[in-house]
Amino acid sequence: MAWGTRLEMDQRERQARARTILSFFGLLLGVLVLRLFWLQVVQFDENYRLSEKNRMRMRTVVAERGSMYDRFGNVLVRNRASWQVMITRADMRDPEELKAKLVSLRDGEDRPVFDSALVAQTFEVSKWRNKYAMHRILEDASPEVVAFLSERASEFPGLSVEVESRREYVYGTLGTHAFGYIAPIDEKELERPEFEGYPKSARVGKKGLEASYERFLRGKDGVQHVEVDAFGRKLGLLKNMPQIPARPGNSLVLTLDLELQRAAEEAFPDTLRGAAVALDPRSGEILAMVSSPRLESNIFSLDSVSRKKGWQSVALDEARPLNNRAVVGVYPPGSTFKPFTALAGLKEGAITETNKPFQPCRGGFRFGKRVQHCWHLGGHGAMNVVDALRVSCNVFFYQLGLAIGMDPINEAAATFGLGNRTGVDLEYENPGALIDSVEYERRYRKRLGWRWSRGQILNLAIGQGELVTPLQMANAYGALVRGDTLWRPHLMRMVVSPEGRAILRYGRKMIRAIDMDEEFHRIVVKGLEEVTSAAGGTGHRAAVPGVRVAAKTGSAENPHGDKTHAWIAAAAPVEDASIAVAVVVENAGHGGGVAGPIAGAILRKHFELLKRRAEGNDARP
Repeated sequence: MAWGTRLEMDQRERQARARTILSFFGLLLGVLVLRLFWLQVVQFDENYRLSEKNRMRMRTVVAERGSMYDRFGNVLVRNRASWQVMITRADMRDPEELKAKLVSLRDGEDRPVFDSALVAQTFEVSKWRNKYAMHRILEDASPEVVAFLSERASEFPGLSVEVESRREYVYGTLGTHAFGYIAPIDEKELERPEFEGYPKSARVGKKGLEASYERFLRGKDGVQHVEVDAFGRKLGLLKNMPQIPARPGNSLVLTLDLELQRAAEEAFPDTLRGAAVALDPRSGEILAMVSSPRLESNIFSLDSVSRKKGWQSVALDEARPLNNRAVVGVYPPGSTFKPFTALAGLKEGAITETNKPFQPCRGGFRFGKRVQHCWHLGGHGAMNVVDALRVSCNVFFYQLGLAIGMDPINEAAATFGLGNRTGVDLEYENPGALIDSVEYERRYRKRLGWRWSRGQILNLAIGQGELVTPLQMANAYGALVRGDTLWRPHLMRMVVSPEGRAILRYGRKMIRAIDMDEEFHRIVVKGLEEVTSAAGGTGHRAAVPGVRVAAKTGSAENPHGDKTHAWIAAAAPVEDASIAVAVVVENAGHGGGVAGPIAGAILRKHFELLKRRAEGNDARP
């Protein structure tokens, strides 16, 4: 009995233990089933999204920026391919090992391929940002570096090489003050409404036409969904995901003539400071624009280290190469202002074509206790207005200014746009200034203690005191010699879509119609033509064989140097001017000897090109 009872008890205990074990495993299996249900059913969408992220990347496709062409279709500004080395945290197996490999890489000349400080900083940043985001560790990688990394991609999981476009100014420094440059967008710009939607990595126009026509040149970025392998290498586009192609920006066809621009830059040595502008006075189209010293805009498309060095070199340069002197530089016009004084004198009846109403020039003019000298100390003798323009006699214009006062003179100058912005399609233009008693007191009385006196008219009548830009002067002379209309200068001729369709044309925009007495016009232009063609004229070096050129040289006082600024302004042919030119050379001496040859080279090239193109022999570059 005892043995049977004991066996029954042992059997019941074993059964109880078995039930306990079975219950435990049953509970464990239930937990596993519930967990699988939770992962595969309840969290299916989230887990599917995460698994897709392991093989899918969404990448922004940066749109190509529009190009720039001259008026004949020669490419001036375009894009070039630039290779960027990137890291993606999610694709790294061992970030520290990868970082160590990268900083140890050397090129063929035993120089580090990567900047160790930049690599360390970028890896640190990648810890705290989206692990799927790409971060740049090398810009503008060389073909050798790209080939090396591509061949050994399996050794660098998390590293990828991407291509993007960078701006290229085809002819180096040629015309780059007009083109401007692009650079990374800054925080302040991101807050402005015109840059709404721009990514922080965007590069935007900062100066010149790149800035003025940013909204046309910039395209629309696209989106790609790509499949990648375990090393982060692109395998291809995901067919079941939407792909939004990037739309390139529009291109600009400019008014510039590449051959004339080249001739102007060759005639204007980079060792000199100043500017030259050539435009078509029948429309305001700018044919050439030079500012010296030159600016190498391609430095802004280099890698960040080279770009920083280049920026520092130009920003700290005392010659201020960043300034476009053609539209920002303001200078006293010197004797190039005298035709406007002459027009005012004719209109006021103080002079005629033939009369000689003033004291003869004997090398100077006494006014009160001081003597104002003429540039020709031997004197010019008695003369009429045509003579005075031809030989640029200061004494004649001193007396004319005193006879009529500054108001008629400034009115004549303002009619032709001097002392006012022209409205050129660049991001900034200096208005300059015409000086009368009110403006003189405003500018100088509080700052320097100077007061207006009638004697100021002597200097102002010969252009020593006003401030004008080379662009203003070229535009004024074009309208003066033609005698009809002052047009707004411009550099953009046409905006063209990526498909080659014209979507915007600039067209002529009138500043004002010139209401000038025909006889007065004839007299002044006669004097200007004799500057280049008659004995004693100061502008012979701007003459063009077989072409009637109206011009005026000038030497403007310079408070910052020993030598005067050298000026010349001209338009030709006299009977139907197709080009107007203004040249100013800082601290250079006499206009006829320094600025005259530059203007002459531009004028002669213009008429050579007109003849060649008319004959059908235009071998364009």
